[in-house]
Amino acid sequence: AMRLTALLVLGLCLAGHASACGDAICHTYGDEPRFDDSDRPPNAVVLGRATWTVMHTTAAYLKPGALTPVEIKSFKTLVTSMPRLYPGKGQTLIAKIFADETVQKELDAVATGQDCQLWIWKVHNALTAMVHPSRTPFPESLGLHVSQFRIANPESTDKQYDIAAASDVQKQLITKALKARWVIAGGLENHPWTKRDMLNLPPDRTMLGRAFWTYMHTMSVYLPHTLEQDDIDSFKGLFDVIYHIYACPVCRNHFSLFYEDPILKKEHESIETKHEAIMFLWKIHNIVTADGIYRKEWPNRKLFPHSKHFNVSQFHIPSPTSAKDQMRTEACANGGTTTTTCLGANKHFEVIADVESRWQIEGGIDQPLVDKAPSPCPAPAQGQKILKMDMYIMGKCPWCGKAMERIADSIKCDYTCKHKGQDLTARLNFEVHMVGLNNGTWAHPWLRAIHGPSELVGERLELCARQHYSKDYKYVKFIQCMDQNVSTIPIRAPECAQEHGMDLDLLVACANTEGEQLVATSYGFASWMGIDITPTFVLNDKKKVLGLPDNFTDIVCDQLATTSVALAETAALSSSDEPTRGSSLQDLMVTGLAVAFTTLAVAGVAAVVMRVRGKG
Repeated sequence: AMRLTALLVLGLCLAGHASACGDAICHTYGDEPRFDDSDRPPNAVVLGRATWTVMHTTAAYLKPGALTPVEIKSFKTLVTSMPRLYPGKGQTLIAKIFADETVQKELDAVATGQDCQLWIWKVHNALTAMVHPSRTPFPESLGLHVSQFRIANPESTDKQYDIAAASDVQKQLITKALKARWVIAGGLENHPWTKRDMLNLPPDRTMLGRAFWTYMHTMSVYLPHTLEQDDIDSFKGLFDVIYHIYACPVCRNHFSLFYEDPILKKEHESIETKHEAIMFLWKIHNIVTADGIYRKEWPNRKLFPHSKHFNVSQFHIPSPTSAKDQMRTEACANGGTTTTTCLGANKHFEVIADVESRWQIEGGIDQPLVDKAPSPCPAPAQGQKILKMDMYIMGKCPWCGKAMERIADSIKCDYTCKHKGQDLTARLNFEVHMVGLNNGTWAHPWLRAIHGPSELVGERLELCARQHYSKDYKYVKFIQCMDQNVSTIPIRAPECAQEHGMDLDLLVACANTEGEQLVATSYGFASWMGIDITPTFVLNDKKKVLGLPDNFTDIVCDQLATTSVALAETAALSSSDEPTRGSSLQDLMVTGLAVAFTTLAVAGVAAVVMRVRGKG
């Protein structure tokens, strides 16, 4: 009785931090998860690459001589958006550099394209010096010392690099190195790369576009709900940056054709909230996509979100009928229903949720993004195949319970199946992840389980079982037992713990101490993986299966036969691709390419997480 009371007290404590399942949370809205690896919310590494791609490429394509006042203002607007809008700890770090008096004077003094290139080069090296103090400043060939860029935390003997005092020869060597890194000979619009995902290639038109969208969308979804006027002005100014100094002339010309549209101008000027910022950028992105579809440059692309089936005419600007036909960013007046030119309140929130789900990680960008149980099985033998299976669930999702019931008996260290008459076996690497909302941060969570507070209690207990009873996947049996009647979760915990030889006191203690962090970590990882439909299975990090189809065993066995890797290969992959604790302040340093934006349509029976965080 005491144990059960402790369990119920835990549930009551959590009730204050999660609301019951209401329409704004549990509403089902479409059937398209973002399963492709290039269509996930950016982590700190991806955002850092995108940010430097945007900053350096923009500066590198400015004319080397004197700039106009508008061009200078646009450059300053772009770079100052970093300390104003960048999410997470990275904002604090970059703000320290911007606060330096010399850095500010040098920014105030920029007058030429070369000045802009040298200034952003210095800021990048300054951030590198903070995060990687042993790294040689770029370009290494100049032999510059890190002490010259130790701006935020200088030592007593440091002498800051002075751009104005640098010789013309040194400036030319620096800008030559910057051009080699960021500029394609012949122009980025005329030189598309055939293999864009290689790091350290000068960006082509597509790479720059991806980086800019990644930077702007990510800034928008991490905006605070209460905005200061400087935040609003900084965000709104980014669109003027595109209009005046975007590095691709062809793209800039297309942008200029619709940017003066009076309806669009009014919507731009009226941005005051986070949700208005998200919706305006969503509309701009769809206008660009619609333009490419209309010109038959991108005939196979769809407007976002794909599940809403928007028509090109709703975003084709300018056109003779755009004033009448174009989609507005505001919801329909007076609670009206969705029409071709406005979204009803529910659809309006759904679009915001879709955009947030595409670009934002639950709990923020500064988190581990690793969600693993202690090793459940002995190390595989040399050459033994590995079958990796990740299952994404919600604690009280009925379909998840049915799926767990069907697969639980097969979750063993040595997974076996029959493929075309042949018996196959592999060492199974199985993981369970929870899907839900975190309205706080990873360090200070405010968790919202989709099916209410009792679901969150169940998820804490189940992840604690994963944490303390991972050997031979013992925790899977506990989850299977809990799922026999999901409506009673977590009341069955004492019975299930006793049935499978688990210490209920240990599970409850863990739920009260570690449980919140375990769930926050799982929510963050699932959203980073682009999962918002449960149950979802991911096999060997590439084959995605919605729900649990009748031929699920055949699908798994086919993966085992065709795509599993040997131990040596798995070890190599783990050492090179293992996700590490994300940090926007550390990974802001990485240069390269932002991820692509591709959505795969799927069908299946599943529960869908809706991410609406209230009116902004």
